[in-house]
Amino acid sequence: MTTKKIFGNEILLISALFAIIGLGGITWLVINTYLAPDVQRALNGEQSLVLALLDNAGIIIPILIFGLGIRFIQMAFQIYHQKIESIRWGQVALLWLAIGGGIMSVLLLFTRSQADPSANIEFSWIRGITAAIVPAVLAVACAAGLWVFTRQREFVMRDETLAKRNVRMAWNLLMPTIAILVVVAARPLEKTFITSLTDKVFAGTEAVNYIGLDNYSDLLSMRFDTVDCTLNKETGACRTLRNGSTVWENLPSELSKDGYAPVITIPVNATQAIVLSSTDDSFAKSVINTLHFSVLSVALELLFGLFVAMVVNSKFRGRGIMRVVMLVPWAIPTVISARLWEVMLRDTSSGLINKVFMDLGLLSGPQAWLSASELQINTLVMVDVWKTTPFMALLLLAGLQLIPEDLYEAASIDGASRIQQFFTVTLPLLRPTIAIALVFRSLDALRAFDVFQVLLGTQKQSMATYNYQVLIDNQDMGRASAVSVMIFILISIFTIIYVRSIKIETV
Repeated sequence: MTTKKIFGNEILLISALFAIIGLGGITWLVINTYLAPDVQRALNGEQSLVLALLDNAGIIIPILIFGLGIRFIQMAFQIYHQKIESIRWGQVALLWLAIGGGIMSVLLLFTRSQADPSANIEFSWIRGITAAIVPAVLAVACAAGLWVFTRQREFVMRDETLAKRNVRMAWNLLMPTIAILVVVAARPLEKTFITSLTDKVFAGTEAVNYIGLDNYSDLLSMRFDTVDCTLNKETGACRTLRNGSTVWENLPSELSKDGYAPVITIPVNATQAIVLSSTDDSFAKSVINTLHFSVLSVALELLFGLFVAMVVNSKFRGRGIMRVVMLVPWAIPTVISARLWEVMLRDTSSGLINKVFMDLGLLSGPQAWLSASELQINTLVMVDVWKTTPFMALLLLAGLQLIPEDLYEAASIDGASRIQQFFTVTLPLLRPTIAIALVFRSLDALRAFDVFQVLLGTQKQSMATYNYQVLIDNQDMGRASAVSVMIFILISIFTIIYVRSIKIETV
């Protein structure tokens, strides 16, 4: 029995419903965007058309509506031509369209009916019903189509494999999560990206102008140049400072005029060095500081966390108390722990760290942990490792407890030593947990703010503290939004590297 004989004329109505939904969605997007007041003013030359389109329609919603519209039109033809797999996926689409249309109609009914005293608008059910009627009709039509599918369920689901049914079930379970991610994550990120394309002033009333990628160009304009050392006129040798570092020549005057400033100097040989310069040297330095802090702190936390996790995973008396005690540093709020460390890291002999190291003979005199430029980032790493190693250990401990003891017993019978068991049993099975731990910790480290702000202020900035300065102190919201997007991209790169290198998708 064919699908068309099963459904009769109903298959034509369902195909038409899918085609109407697809065409209707695309048409609504075009008309709604065109009739928006900002777009109309832009068409009249009063403001930027690109900015008006981005402000009103955004990026994600048009892509979703246009892509789904094309897909629904395609499904309409496939359903009409008796493609059973398209009919099965059509049930999923109609289910969520019915749910989404029902929720949207209820929201519009109550939100559009509300009064607005500031605009002299009174409460009106008619206004709410008018706004809710389109999604309500969509919900009823999709529910009717779903009912038609349900009547023929035994024929539609006949001969379907369990794997394909599980795939559809997985998408049904994922749809609410995807919708929430679009609302709470994707849309705010989209707004941030759109703002980064403007010269918007934070808490300002000035007109906003579309400037394209100028903010990104200013942040990312970097170059490498070769410079020579400054010669001592008397000896003809390179000049050096008291600490032994070489004095290098300044950048060419034409680069300084273009706004380039040196960021970091890398010696190549005794007389030459490569200078990285940028039009925004503060941002470039904040990126270097963030990467230095993140890579070193996360690596040390992984090593120490794995050691602590393996210790508390072994069987000994008092193991439960040990597991509780090890979480104390992580339980202390970062700002409070940073203040405590600020007191202990005083650059005089009254500082606890200096006193302990001097008593142990490791230091001959007080060390300026938070003032010496070469020690500042490493000091922050020490503070962060002390605080967050317990969190890393807790994640790794959860992974260790999932490894069956039988594997270790089998490896021991085969003659494997403890070290061999660690590399052949523990590490391979702990790979997914390590990847998750690295992602969580790298995400925190790359957007580190409080520990930098409390201990260093503006002496050395992370990308987050630089972003704060640009937004609050300079009130440059467009540029600050561009920095936020750069932080997001950097975090995404690290996450992809972890997942690919540890090969978590094959575990």
